[in-house]
Amino acid sequence: MSREYIEKKSETALESMFRFAKFVAETEFLASAMCVEFQEKYGRAWFDMELVNALALAEWEQDGSPEEWNKVWVERYKNEAEETLSEFLEVVKEWPDS
Repeated sequence: MSREYIEKKSETALESMFRFAKFVAETEFLASAMCVEFQEKYGRAWFDMELVNALALAEWEQDGSPEEWNKVWVERYKNEAEETLSEFLEVVKEWPDS
């Protein structure tokens, strides 16, 4: 995986809670082969996304896992998800060359 892969996947990550959840899951361990300093930055930025993801998924489950939940996603979580994604992508821009 690479910086380009992450950036491409991020383009649709905010379309729904489910796309965001998938993006967060797919990117969790992508920096594991990098230097420790980068891994730490990446991990902190990723964890901020995971917090938003976990809160949204927990509320969705609490609401009975409805099929239509996009309005709640947009009203309560999308802005924060966008902020954390932006911060994550700033770290990804520092992706070390192989």
